[in-house]
Amino acid sequence: MSRIQIFIFSALLTISLVFILLNENADLYLSNRCAAVLLLPIRIYFNYFQYLEISQKKIDHLESELSRLNIENQMFKNRLGLLSSSDNTLSNQFRILKANIIGRDPQNFNGFLYIDKGKNDSITTNAPVILQNKIVGRVKSVFSDIAIVETFENSDFAISGKDVRSGIYGIVKKKRQLLMEYIKINDNVTIGDSIYTSGLSDIFPEGLLIGVVSDVREKKGDLFFKEVIIEPAISINRLNYVYVIY
Repeated sequence: MSRIQIFIFSALLTISLVFILLNENADLYLSNRCAAVLLLPIRIYFNYFQYLEISQKKIDHLESELSRLNIENQMFKNRLGLLSSSDNTLSNQFRILKANIIGRDPQNFNGFLYIDKGKNDSITTNAPVILQNKIVGRVKSVFSDIAIVETFENSDFAISGKDVRSGIYGIVKKKRQLLMEYIKINDNVTIGDSIYTSGLSDIFPEGLLIGVVSDVREKKGDLFFKEVIIEPAISINRLNYVYVIY
């Protein structure tokens, strides 16, 4: 038997003898103290995870507020000089709820997302879905505890966009790439321009970032319109969660 084993055996034997020789009150006191020491790591463990849970809730709340403020800030910028005395502040105009992505459509992997919020959370059809102030898509279908989100990667999705530098409007739609359509040959849209939601919609508020113009090309055989290619502001296949405006 090694020295360490002998030491442990002796310590345990001593503790056992002490418990046997002590009276009931002393035995109970010592037991409580030993239990407190032995349970300390477990208490620290549970307190740590409780702290993490509370911290995550605070982070979710702050991210929601940041998303709302980003949208309102862009709306204020777009309306600067146009607000009249009859216009109320936009604060608290939006309610934003975090939703985790729990699935993807295997036939259209980035076109549809499944989230863990639904009717029980006051989510409705056509509710805008974002990440910070960037567009993700809209709620397509709603069930009790889940909803299906149609993203801008789906070929049937279309949204009114605006070049914030030039003020040019167009329709953003995914074909082989994300395009801004109905941009005339002479329209002043150039590489690097930011494209935001225009607000000309019953679904999407203005000021959500769609993406940045990555290329502008002439369309072969088209004398009226040119091709404007958009680099999306976010990658759908990297998302773990989104926010729903409701």
